[in-house]
Amino acid sequence: MAVNAKLSPSFYWLNIAQFLGALNDNILKLLIIFYLIGHHGPSHAGAVTAGVGLAFVLPFLLFSAPAGCLADRLAKSRLIVWVKILEVVVTALAIVAFVTGLTASLYLLMFAMALHSAFFAPAKYGIIPELVPREGLSHANGIVEACTFLAIICGTALASFLALSSGGRFWLAASLCLVIALGGLAAAGKIGRTTACAPERTVVYLPVEILRTVQRIRGDRQLLLAFFGLAYFLFVGAFAQLNLIGYGIEHLGLNEAESGYLFLAAAFGIAAGSLIAAKLSGKSVEFGLVPLGAIILVFVQLLLLLAPPSLPICLAIILVFGLAAGLFSLPLQTFIQLRADPAIRGEVLAASSFTNWVGIFFAAVVTYLFSEPFGLTAAQGFALIGGVTLGLTLWMLHLFPEILRRTVILLTPGSRH
Repeated sequence: MAVNAKLSPSFYWLNIAQFLGALNDNILKLLIIFYLIGHHGPSHAGAVTAGVGLAFVLPFLLFSAPAGCLADRLAKSRLIVWVKILEVVVTALAIVAFVTGLTASLYLLMFAMALHSAFFAPAKYGIIPELVPREGLSHANGIVEACTFLAIICGTALASFLALSSGGRFWLAASLCLVIALGGLAAAGKIGRTTACAPERTVVYLPVEILRTVQRIRGDRQLLLAFFGLAYFLFVGAFAQLNLIGYGIEHLGLNEAESGYLFLAAAFGIAAGSLIAAKLSGKSVEFGLVPLGAIILVFVQLLLLLAPPSLPICLAIILVFGLAAGLFSLPLQTFIQLRADPAIRGEVLAASSFTNWVGIFFAAVVTYLFSEPFGLTAAQGFALIGGVTLGLTLWMLHLFPEILRRTVILLTPGSRH
């Protein structure tokens, strides 16, 4: 049985900083959505949600390239502190916007909050291999992924609680966000100093640099597989988050707010799946988990079509969906960190972040196409995406038969060493 390497205090401070950042992202985004729906009226809820969602996605599409270059050019510990200062400023300005009723500025502040996250992502994932020994990387990533989804869970629950308990005084609810942001900044300051991997790196500002990065790694077929496989996971996850609202309304007879909580079951599952994947991987990257997670995803999405309209049964299925997603994604994220050349690790991770957000963008497009022009139910949408997942999984196993062998070894009792 593999024993995980001891993780440094700097890693735990990093994890606290990223947990608080993800928590703040989710609380503030939902508070802004709640405020704007209250201002414009429930009939404009769809437009508000789409607008806030677009403001949140755009920075990842526009600034992933310079974010990755800066993560290589600068010491990542220093860059993390800078972006945490930006988070504090944006959160303080959000309080001012709530007090003054400057509704239009909230879209801009959502953009700025996402900008903080876009620059934080490559620095966060890039610094992990600098703080953690190689044999502890899967374990460290499992902790980070589990805590990220725990932050999503807590943020979703806290945002609704704060909006209700503050009696509509959103500036008061957002004050907790400022406390959280200051806590994240304090934690970031505790991370041990690191050195720049490539101080000579030129900072590029156009997303076209992402294509150059993909060109640079295309000779490594396994890295390319992990690269686009992770983007597909984000597509499936974002589609599920959006589609579960319609699924709850159509299939379970819930209202919109109640349907939104269905994603909490998926988030719990992803957190647990990430920890299980880290445990099974031990000191290595266990690629055999990827097709295992993918096949479970296929069956679970078909089950959502066939399941009776029972909330407990559907919650159990959604929980398994999350578990499978965690098994699928963690080995891919770890492999990208491990395989990328340290001199361009930030660049590669930024390119990965960019393709991930492209996947999230297309999830919104597909959700709209399925529900409006195609007239599919949410359950049928899940089944169709399950079919796509099955096709892509079979294609992957055809290209990389060694991954199937790893899966068979993983599932055979006593065959793992």
